Amino acid sequence: MSRAPGAGRDGVHVVVGAGGAVGRLVVAHLSAAGLPVRAVTRDGRDVGTPGVEAVSADAADAAALTAACRGAVAVHHCAMPPLLRWTRDFPALTDALVDAASTVGARLVYADDTWMYGRVEGAMTEDTPWRPVSPLGVLRAWLAERMLHAAAAGRLQVSIARAGELYGPGVRSLIAGNVFGSALRGRPVHWVGDPDLPLTPTFVDDFARTVAALGMADTSDAAVWHVPHPAPTTGRALAAEACRQAGTRLWLLRHGTSRLRAVGRVVPLVRAGAELVYQFEQPFVVDGSRAGRAFGLTPTTYEEGVRRTLSALRTPSADRPDAARVR
Repeated sequence: MSRAPGAGRDGVHVVVGAGGAVGRLVVAHLSAAGLPVRAVTRDGRDVGTPGVEAVSADAADAAALTAACRGAVAVHHCAMPPLLRWTRDFPALTDALVDAASTVGARLVYADDTWMYGRVEGAMTEDTPWRPVSPLGVLRAWLAERMLHAAAAGRLQVSIARAGELYGPGVRSLIAGNVFGSALRGRPVHWVGDPDLPLTPTFVDDFARTVAALGMADTSDAAVWHVPHPAPTTGRALAAEACRQAGTRLWLLRHGTSRLRAVGRVVPLVRAGAELVYQFEQPFVVDGSRAGRAFGLTPTTYEEGVRRTLSALRTPSADRPDAARVR
């Protein structure tokens, strides 16, 4: 994915949650653009990009975050609590980031998803009404609304980047966990929902490039942007491409919501995820053409995204980023 130069280029870009799958890539893209970058994690770890300032701070501590964001022109919110702690941790974390960004006068760029849209009939655009049908979707809508409300009150500028279901190196998601490792090992690919419906999975690097581009180039006071995607594919076609590149034979097993709910009775994480399966029982298409035009962003092809995902699985790292944890 390529991007066009933009406006927000003077000052430090702070990435909170810089140790996760998205945050690490945001750091790398900002640094590649020649910008000073401060990577904020809980332990101040090296996130893999030379020349980047590493800072330790708890993402829920407003005072610590404000100190970590000193001199920032943009604060990139890539922090992600574990799924089972979202209700407890996400509101405090988000409020702390709003406070920190507003105190230092920085734009807040939020890495979001599409769960607030609920059941839809066509492609999701930035104008799609928010009608969440799950508790996690309600929470996501509420968090985004809090940020946009702070912007409307004149406290700060806000850019929200929304992605579909993620896949790619370091990602933990319904697609990433069920397709690529199985394809590489010649095992059955487990697909939840209908594998033949239109689908636009989001390559993690495209998400990161969009988040970085908004911090550099968005000049709006408050806006929601969707990550650009290739034309829709299907779950079956994505799995088939993964098996083709892995040199294995596709064996796809389809699972419905009822099975996940049954497993969820004894596995809390599965129970939480089951409420989101509706997305895979309807067309799951994210239209990011508006951001593509505005910022010169071109999405990674599925063929290339699959190649890079499988390559990462073939060369495991002891310090692989984890999108499911706060870093």
